[in-house]
Amino acid sequence: MSKDLLRFKAIKLKELAKKINFIEKKNSNLENAQNVYFPTFSDSIGLFQIFRLFKFKINYFNFYIKIMKNTFSGIFFSCSRIYKNKKKFNYDNIIFTWANFKNFNQNGSLDDRYFNINSRRTQSTLWIVIYLDAKVPKTLDKNILLYKSEKKKIQILKFINFIIKKVWSFKNFGLFFHNISNFSFFGNNFLNDIKGYLKPEIKKIFFPFEYQPFQNRLIYYLKMTNNNAKVIGYIHAPPLSFPSNYIHRRVSPDEIIVNGEDQAICFKKFLNWPNKKIRVKPSTRFLKNKKISMSNNIYFPMTIRNEKDIYDSFTYIINSSNYCLNGIKIKKHPISAKEKKIIKFEKKLKKLLSSEKKKKIKNNKNLSIFIGSTGAIIEALERGTKVLQICEFPLLDVYSNELWKNIIVNRIAKNIFTYKLKKKGRLIRLGDLQKRKTLYGYKI
Repeated sequence: MSKDLLRFKAIKLKELAKKINFIEKKNSNLENAQNVYFPTFSDSIGLFQIFRLFKFKINYFNFYIKIMKNTFSGIFFSCSRIYKNKKKFNYDNIIFTWANFKNFNQNGSLDDRYFNINSRRTQSTLWIVIYLDAKVPKTLDKNILLYKSEKKKIQILKFINFIIKKVWSFKNFGLFFHNISNFSFFGNNFLNDIKGYLKPEIKKIFFPFEYQPFQNRLIYYLKMTNNNAKVIGYIHAPPLSFPSNYIHRRVSPDEIIVNGEDQAICFKKFLNWPNKKIRVKPSTRFLKNKKISMSNNIYFPMTIRNEKDIYDSFTYIINSSNYCLNGIKIKKHPISAKEKKIIKFEKKLKKLLSSEKKKKIKNNKNLSIFIGSTGAIIEALERGTKVLQICEFPLLDVYSNELWKNIIVNRIAKNIFTYKLKKKGRLIRLGDLQKRKTLYGYKI
């Protein structure tokens, strides 16, 4: 891909940053203006606006149908329940995180996958866990609180009341759609349910940070009620090709932890983060002392939007004499693994892959293929895996060395790219738990 096209992404990222800044200045209600959320990895009004920014062809009818589905799926967050140990617990800090049943031990403790620490090592910290499974652990330690959305129980009137209030609050049509998303509805309920645990004497609050609306809402509330709590956001995900969801906002953490020098440069230069708010530390999520293989797999994204181009790209690779996909495995994204559309495309792709004949290719060792926009590409490169990326929207999906200085980009076909790193550790500095005694230097 030409340098001009790679530079195009950096220009568009700056344009989006200016747009967010304009919205924040125009709207005095920062709590709600913070719900301007621009992820590239899930269907939302934010993604729709990114497509418009890039001047992609848009099927407006289909996209608005997806947005309406996104909005009304919020109803499944209308009923929630808190699970906790009845013993009293005094705490100075809070860690917000996500977890599944498998992350809990029989003794009631949590092995957190983002900070890679057991909850029993945090003597003065309350864990507020957004719980993602149906089955709940039988035992919970006294410093753990589970927040679970009861998706089989819905409160229709609560959801309708939420929508009506937003209609009266927003005259701007685009901002209104941001604020009635399922992200926004969840954030509204979550804050109301856990307000009582945000004591004035709290010293530190940690997030695996993504700038999700519920996190924005929490930070805003904390800043309005408790000026002494230091909010620390950990950028746990690997660098994205277009990291639009991390653009700095007026309501933001006091400090963010990034895992590589290239991340720090991108956050300062393109995402408008002040240098004083950024700290570079080794990853607590991705560890060098773990024997993890990411080779010989096809990684599906959360959502597949362009089946034809993906299928044609795999046909090109199979017909190529440079790569062999014989025996390669498919790994679906855990969030969408059971969706009919994903399962149907998996079957179609497996049928295509069955036509691949074993080829004598020396450079095929450790190869994996990634579909669409995913930070897992960077983790794989840092772990020594050879990478092919099949892009659904190349302008948006492909990595640019204008944003990420340490990456080398090569285009091998219309929607197919391969990457190399100039030097390992610049994008993600893999962590080492044996050397860790605190959480980023903070006692918890």
